[in-house]
Amino acid sequence: MLATINVTRTKQSVKRIDLLQAGLNNPKLVIRELNRRSLYHFLQYFWPVVSPHKFQPNWHIEYLCEELQSLAMRVSEKKPRDHDLIINVPPGSTKTITCSIVFPVWCWTQWFWMRFICASYSSALSMESAEYCRDLIRSTMFQEMYPELGIKEDKDTKSNFKIVKYVEGGSAGRIKQSITGGSRYSTSVGGTLVGFHGDILIVDDPLKPDEAVSDVQRDTANRWCEQSLSTRKTNKAVTPTIIIMQRLHQDDPSGHMLAKQKENIRHICLPGECRNFRNQVKPQELLVKYRDDLLDPNRLPWNVLRDMEADLGQYGYAGQVGQDPTPPGGGMFKVDHLQIMTTSPTANHVRQTVRYWDKAATQDGGAYSCGVKMSKLSDGR
Repeated sequence: MLATINVTRTKQSVKRIDLLQAGLNNPKLVIRELNRRSLYHFLQYFWPVVSPHKFQPNWHIEYLCEELQSLAMRVSEKKPRDHDLIINVPPGSTKTITCSIVFPVWCWTQWFWMRFICASYSSALSMESAEYCRDLIRSTMFQEMYPELGIKEDKDTKSNFKIVKYVEGGSAGRIKQSITGGSRYSTSVGGTLVGFHGDILIVDDPLKPDEAVSDVQRDTANRWCEQSLSTRKTNKAVTPTIIIMQRLHQDDPSGHMLAKQKENIRHICLPGECRNFRNQVKPQELLVKYRDDLLDPNRLPWNVLRDMEADLGQYGYAGQVGQDPTPPGGGMFKVDHLQIMTTSPTANHVRQTVRYWDKAATQDGGAYSCGVKMSKLSDGR
């Protein structure tokens, strides 16, 4: 037994030395291995291809990469899915590059057979993500690292392209042959899906912010997600759905799904700041990762958030940044329940009156001063 153990250990040591030597002789092998192990590393490595700006690391990007990676691993093993994934993050948090552009390409470097269906609220937005995805595969940087992967020549459009894998063929082993693999079909929410199936379904921003107040637009998006998209799974038990968006309304697609209270939904909610939206952070243990109550001090510092609040208004800010959409009728006070009176009640009908002024005397100048005068009438109003 002892001799066997020593032999095994020796073989393992030799294997490690061989791998180390191979890495020294060909650094690309090391990079490929790091990319294989980590979607986050893959994202950073190919960042110059998908963005002209310098990559700014932040914990939430790595966290989302780990979640996506875990989900894809389960699909690759054809295991029944643990959950669908809902991700709520503010605009400007690198969600589209991570989830819609880089994630599918990373999957193809390992499982070239995977098929994706990707959708956004508009065809233009969906096609843009698809074009970036396709350009990444065609890039010199990618082809130098993964020369065995390419796009099928007769199936190469932004809306629908297929992946091929090149292998050595022929009797002399010098002729390259291609094996058709997975694909990416991109469409808009509400668009046609007949004839297409996906191993992973990705919905990135299914609702346009200025259409979120429309009952018709919300209902269209919700019905498409739960009735059309849900039927386009390669394997109903395995294929997961990923919805990633900023919250726009209580009954937006993510809110609609969460309201069903299904057990197989994992909800990741990362408001841009937790000073005012602490309870929205999910999972709650992620609160410790916020710095100065900020999700991302580089991309979304306080001065940027203050500008966003001024532009979006109270309700828009609460939804898109705080991931806490407030009903349009009001938050604490339901303004649609109030009536406008043209005359004041007579003095003999008034039983009690109070007046209060909020002087808004904050250090930064505050908002408008606001006063209220309330009376209780003899009839109980």
